[in-house]
Amino acid sequence: MASITARVPQVDWSKGFDRHWNDGNPAVTHAFNALSFIFPQGEQFFIQVVREASQKLEHDKYPELVKDVKAFITQESAHTYQHQQYNSQLEQQGYKNVVHNYMRRLQMQAHKRLSPLTKLALVSGYEHYTAILGNYLLNNPQMIDRADVDMALIWGWHSAEETEHKAVCFDLYKAMGGGWLRRILAFLFATIDFNIIYARLYMNLLRHDGCLKPVRLFKTLRQYFSFFYGRKGIMWHMIGYGFLYLSPGFHPWNNNNRALLNAWLSKNRPRLKEVNN
Repeated sequence: MASITARVPQVDWSKGFDRHWNDGNPAVTHAFNALSFIFPQGEQFFIQVVREASQKLEHDKYPELVKDVKAFITQESAHTYQHQQYNSQLEQQGYKNVVHNYMRRLQMQAHKRLSPLTKLALVSGYEHYTAILGNYLLNNPQMIDRADVDMALIWGWHSAEETEHKAVCFDLYKAMGGGWLRRILAFLFATIDFNIIYARLYMNLLRHDGCLKPVRLFKTLRQYFSFFYGRKGIMWHMIGYGFLYLSPGFHPWNNNNRALLNAWLSKNRPRLKEVNN
């Protein structure tokens, strides 16, 4: 297991950020903004599910996992707070989180109808996607190296910590006796759900920004296809690493990207404040 340390990025949100903070490219900027609108509510759900499941864990049998669960919760709490500040700035720019109520209703139904183990399988699936996104940015820093420096820090920090704790939910699920079939069915649901939520948010952001107007549509499509489906497009990364989750022998650290993680942390440590887990 990787050591897990919670950190707070030193960002002054009161300064705000440019409307097209990622190199003036709205299609790419909103690809990240859509994720930020998803994260706070999603991560609060992750925390609730992991906390509930870990109460049933034999703590004496899994002391390291218990420690990692605590660190996971601390990291996710920090992510929630930072993205709430981020989203507040988006709302001041006139954007709306159009999936908030949908996510809230879905999570209420999950708490009402699903067992702790099934909810944990869902969270493990979602966490695999956040780990893929983190791995993508650690492997392709050029995607944010011309962005606003604070926004680049936020996304690099989030990517690093998602990488650092990427095995916690999976290991907790296995320790709780979770099997392959439940994990795969939950992952398929998470895949469909994530894509529906993300597409709705992304299209709404583009529409609100005027990116889908005829005069701007061609440029928007060119930026969109370059980012998502270009030579180093994020979708190829998502698809390739996504399929790995289907293997019965899968483990998040089969993709050992600790060197990339440590390199990013070493470079950016002066702008990160460590906190107690």
